[in-house]
Amino acid sequence: MSLDTSTEPKAWLSRYAARAGTYLGLSVGLGLSAGVLLILQASVLAWIVDRAVFAGDGLTRAMPGLWLMLALIVGRAGAVWASTHFSGLAGAQVKTDMRRRLLEHMEKVHPLSLASRSSGALIHMVVDGVEEVEGYFSGYLPHLALAVLIPLAILGFVFPLDWISGLVLLLTAPFLPFFMAVIGRRAEKLNHQQWRKISRLSHRFLDAIQGLTTLKMFNAGQREIRVVREISEDYAKSSLSVLRVAFLSALVLEFMATVSVAVLAVLIGFRLLWGEMDFQTGLFILLLAPEFYLPLRNLGTFFHARMSALAAAENMIRLLHIPTREDEEKGEKRELSWVQISFQDVCYTYEPGRPGVQEVRFSTPTSGLVCLTGASGSGKTTILRLIMGLLHPQGGCITINGLNLAELNKQAWLAHIAYVPQRPHLFARSVRDNIGLGNERALQPDIERAAARARIKEEIQALPQGWDTLLGEDGLNLSGGQRQRIALARAFVRDCPLVLVDEPGSGLDTSTRGLIYEALRDLAQTRLVIASTHDPNLLPFAVQVV
Repeated sequence: MSLDTSTEPKAWLSRYAARAGTYLGLSVGLGLSAGVLLILQASVLAWIVDRAVFAGDGLTRAMPGLWLMLALIVGRAGAVWASTHFSGLAGAQVKTDMRRRLLEHMEKVHPLSLASRSSGALIHMVVDGVEEVEGYFSGYLPHLALAVLIPLAILGFVFPLDWISGLVLLLTAPFLPFFMAVIGRRAEKLNHQQWRKISRLSHRFLDAIQGLTTLKMFNAGQREIRVVREISEDYAKSSLSVLRVAFLSALVLEFMATVSVAVLAVLIGFRLLWGEMDFQTGLFILLLAPEFYLPLRNLGTFFHARMSALAAAENMIRLLHIPTREDEEKGEKRELSWVQISFQDVCYTYEPGRPGVQEVRFSTPTSGLVCLTGASGSGKTTILRLIMGLLHPQGGCITINGLNLAELNKQAWLAHIAYVPQRPHLFARSVRDNIGLGNERALQPDIERAAARARIKEEIQALPQGWDTLLGEDGLNLSGGQRQRIALARAFVRDCPLVLVDEPGSGLDTSTRGLIYEALRDLAQTRLVIASTHDPNLLPFAVQVV
């Protein structure tokens, strides 16, 4: 998508700003309207004070002006509220689009590319990173436009009345963005450091939570707590550094704005004393002077949001530039009722020093159990990945029923495969939903039949809510054997001609492993089952051992 072609964070963010252009335009337009109403309010107030002080008008004659003031105040409050509302909608729309784009890209990215990345860092990017970006669209961009438009509107009123005061405002205004940019360079560096630290903290904390059982077993819980505490304290110190820079920026902006208003006030006071300016004009300009610098000061408060957004965007761009899988719509689509696989001198190497497989040659039958066995690191899992099309041979050829796997449509081919990993992932949903994941069209009788063939049906029915029992995260309320048999039930309900199984029964007791092996033999009666294994007890059941 062209939306993510730019590697420059500012340009990348600007593309999303274009998507929310309507809301941003309404926000800026209403903000400018509030500024114009403020100018009119200052004009009416100066007129009322001038009439009351110098003309001696009483409350009765000033009442129309006071009612007009009230109307302007109410109108301005409504415009400010509406401007904030639309800027919030712009930020919400961008967050939705950005999260959707990130999740869609991660779905298309090669699974092995994401497997090497920290889950904590990815979660932090999609959740907190996108939240950091919201302030850029709901705060910084609207105030950036208003910091230009409102001062210009005020100058448009001031210059015709008194060009000297207008010149003072015009010459002092650039000092605020100048100091903002100078301090912003330091803030940008600190924000990048802050992003790396919070990503590291997220990764470490999630890793500790996932490995809590292991930490307790090795009596290493307190040690890990100390490490997380040290990282947290380091993050807290760096947060204070960022806040210190932010407060320094606000102090400088307030100081410059105050000095500028003071210079203008002294100048107007002397000119009133010398009779070069009438009171109403002087008061009107003095009332507008703080409002002239206010948009620039407000922009300074959102400058930190800009820095945070740029740091987050830079990391998102890196994720979005991870190559996606080849176009899965290409290739020939075939409906296969049976599968026969042939490896012809297949070679694959991950990287120097990390070998995969070399010159693998074998052909499978169309049904039955085929076991891949060998020492750890000999390439069993690599072969399963090659069969699924997650890896592409660097040498040799893989054929499916005589057809080159590289020429088949990837999505259509995966529809013929059921995969049971060494540690299946179960979702925090019902048992029924977890089994039905293998086939979304499966009905309750199909799910029960699949569970029976996977030797897990009776244990499911014994659960508190039976098939509607909600599983904990990754099936934490089930044993390892139950998790693996539910994954086997997925394979049964999927009803496809090829089943790939990685290390079935690994780490389980003999009786549970026997149930899983029985289920595999049942699977292999009508389809091809390829299993990688270290267990010699499974080999006698195989029709072929590679």
